[in-house]
Amino acid sequence: MKLNQKKHLIAAMLSVFAGQSYAAGLERSPQHIDALFEQGTYAEAGYTHISPDVQGTDASGNHISDMAEDFQSLNYAVKTDLAPNLRLAVIYDEPFGAKVKFKGDNNFIAKNRPAEDANTRVEVKSKNVTALLGYNLNKNVMIYGGPALQELEADVHLRGLTYAVNSGYNNTFDDIAVGWVAGMSYAKPEMGILASLTYRSEIEHKTTIQEDVPLADIVFSGNYSHSNQGKITIPESVNLNLQTGLNMTTALYAKVRYVPWSDFAYSPPVLKASTAAALGKGLPLVDYSEDQTSVEIGLGKRLAPNLAISVSGLWDSGAGDPAPTLGPVNGYWGVGLAAKYNFNKKLAFSAGGRYMWFGDAEGELSSRQFVGGFQDNTGYIVGMKLSYSSK
Repeated sequence: MKLNQKKHLIAAMLSVFAGQSYAAGLERSPQHIDALFEQGTYAEAGYTHISPDVQGTDASGNHISDMAEDFQSLNYAVKTDLAPNLRLAVIYDEPFGAKVKFKGDNNFIAKNRPAEDANTRVEVKSKNVTALLGYNLNKNVMIYGGPALQELEADVHLRGLTYAVNSGYNNTFDDIAVGWVAGMSYAKPEMGILASLTYRSEIEHKTTIQEDVPLADIVFSGNYSHSNQGKITIPESVNLNLQTGLNMTTALYAKVRYVPWSDFAYSPPVLKASTAAALGKGLPLVDYSEDQTSVEIGLGKRLAPNLAISVSGLWDSGAGDPAPTLGPVNGYWGVGLAAKYNFNKKLAFSAGGRYMWFGDAEGELSSRQFVGGFQDNTGYIVGMKLSYSSK
């Protein structure tokens, strides 16, 4: 009975919070694969609401009201045992995104355009489906891997004095591409120990990019194609998850994620060609100067046979300062609180929240021009999840 209690505790701590994050670069989810480690047949459905509040001033000293809009995401997972030593998990999440809209009277608003088209605004969306096969080499060690199918779409509109001659720039694309995932885990349930190391490959999207480039109208006299083949590569990542039971009702866990965002640069073909013609160097639309490391350390406690809670501390290094204007924060510190309630042996409900204090950042263009300062900003996340388990 005690061993079963500990196994159930470990499962509770792994899945007590299905939340996402507001992390460096375009990242909105740490892409966890916790469902793979559940026992028996398992399914879950989760919802997350992310609400960052990012304000500042432009290079002229004008106030920039909250430009980071709220957004929601969904995640699903199913897992089953195909054989005593072989399991399959299929996981859906929305790991990358951005939703930005500048308002008010500042250098990110065009005064010579209709009101409905005067704001700098950016929206990036993604959808990921990962299929993982896990094979137990013995009772403690499992290797796993499989493909990851990703859809990525973006809609970008740059307006105002900030972008000078390129105010009026538009960029849209939508593409589906495939990467892969591989990893290894070590489990010792009698000690409450579970460790996993997961690698995700980069995913290269080659697609048709639609662009309207005011600078190209000047340097190429308007003689250029608005529809061209281009690419955007989502960087690789590494996740390390560690967990150990301290006693029959308490578990300690740590999650570390690394993403080399300094390798990321999105250079749409017409923007690159026109800036090369005008400046002697083709400039990207978005790039980052540093790699990201994020850490979460938490403590889980079973308060009753059907109730478990967890508290956690969060840190994200950010991807460099100065930062692009679609996410002008330099990492964050945060705290989290979550709870999981088991209605019965099979059905459970989890809910939780996180509060984050963002690091101050200077906003800049890819030309390394300062365009604004963003200080003393915060954000919060709330999430919930319904899960089913049949052991």
